[in-house]
Amino acid sequence: SRDFVVLLCRIIDLDPLIRDRRRTILFYACFIYPFFFHSFTLYTLYYHRNNIIPFLQCVSIWGAAGQCSFKTIIAYIHRKRIREIFDMITRKQTECEEDVQVYGMYLKWSKRLNVILKMLFYTLTSNIILFSLYLFLSIVVNRPQFIFILNLPGLNADPNAGFPDYEIQLLFQLVALYIGVYEVIALDGLFAYFALNAASMGDSLIVTIQRMSTAVMDERTTNQDTFRAIKCIIQLHREYLNYINSLDEMYNGMFLMQFGSFAFSGSVGLYVGRESDYFAIYSIVATSLFQLFFYNSLGSVIETKNQDIAQEFYNTNWFYMNLSNRKMILFMLQRARTVPTLSVGHLAPLNLETGMSIYKTLYSYFLLLKDAFN
Repeated sequence: SRDFVVLLCRIIDLDPLIRDRRRTILFYACFIYPFFFHSFTLYTLYYHRNNIIPFLQCVSIWGAAGQCSFKTIIAYIHRKRIREIFDMITRKQTECEEDVQVYGMYLKWSKRLNVILKMLFYTLTSNIILFSLYLFLSIVVNRPQFIFILNLPGLNADPNAGFPDYEIQLLFQLVALYIGVYEVIALDGLFAYFALNAASMGDSLIVTIQRMSTAVMDERTTNQDTFRAIKCIIQLHREYLNYINSLDEMYNGMFLMQFGSFAFSGSVGLYVGRESDYFAIYSIVATSLFQLFFYNSLGSVIETKNQDIAQEFYNTNWFYMNLSNRKMILFMLQRARTVPTLSVGHLAPLNLETGMSIYKTLYSYFLLLKDAFN
């Protein structure tokens, strides 16, 4: 799964964020190209200010593109921490290879991660297929169209303008589509890798707690042996908590921006698709819905794992321990019950319940737009 994540980043040359590698032109294009895209979007919004449907088409695309650009900037800001976490995961997996049970936990989550990454890749790549299909059909019926409502200053905004105005703008849009889609695939795949490895770390902690609890019942186990086992558990628990906190610090602001973008661009996209023949806009809506489910599902995995850890502390045979060891177990139990999970801008937990709230908000905005313009 590690190699698969590197491959996804390699497609768009963002792998220097996670490993030592020379930065290419495509790497810098991932940061420079969006600047021109957003600048030209502002120009296009001004150009279509008196035509509501093209204006809203442009707004919907802009909302979706904004989260791609913001995500890439956040990744670059936290590139040092991302690489440290990536290397730490590799180190922990290597260290536990001799422990069959713990290593089996990593393999179990690795298989699940591979399925999730493939689903992510094929689902988001369908954006390129759908927009290309829209372009192809418009050419077949001899009604050329742009794949986005995005125009370049100094060039004719009419798709029937002919060479070179139409071709230059279309090429710019195709490159923007490629960069945007594969940026999202790479960085969302990286988040999935981090989230499911958090679950792996949680499972390894649970296994260690179970072993300590079983050993307590053995008459040959002394209080000092139990104390050493508890110290090991404390270390693993601290690493797990620090890991979750690091992920939340990196991603909570990004989730807040993304979820707001999903609700806005998705609702506008629903309205535009209903009022025009621009069916490719439904790709934006479908992607927004998929990404919401994707993020919140991974957040729920971590939230559930936190609850499992707290329950495992509670289930230990702590009442067979001496007073000192018992106090440490109860302290860790209390800490496990109050552990923070991933959040959306520290405003709401990242879980499926929050996702359902965003779905409702998206549909409410769609109904509001429908009532406002009809």
